[in-house]
Amino acid sequence: MFLHIGKNLTIPVNKIIAIVDKETSLYSYDTKMFIDIMKKKGNIYNPDQIDEKEIKTYIITDNNIYTSNISSSTLFKRNNKMKKSANNFI
Repeated sequence: MFLHIGKNLTIPVNKIIAIVDKETSLYSYDTKMFIDIMKKKGNIYNPDQIDEKEIKTYIITDNNIYTSNISSSTLFKRNNKMKKSANNFI
């Protein structure tokens, strides 16, 4: 299954480690440092160059961090809705 994170980008759900709200990430020193290190390494994927002010969520995968202008709560809801739909087919 894939999760649509905005700007015509989808990510395989099995690659997602965490979905982190940008504002919340600023309160955690460790999370903020991790994101900063990933930025310096060039491992942040920002589709269509979303303006820093528009970023609402970081999606952490096994290799990269993706930015999204969709709220973390909406992404969680999408993911749960897909899981429920998939369970109905099984």
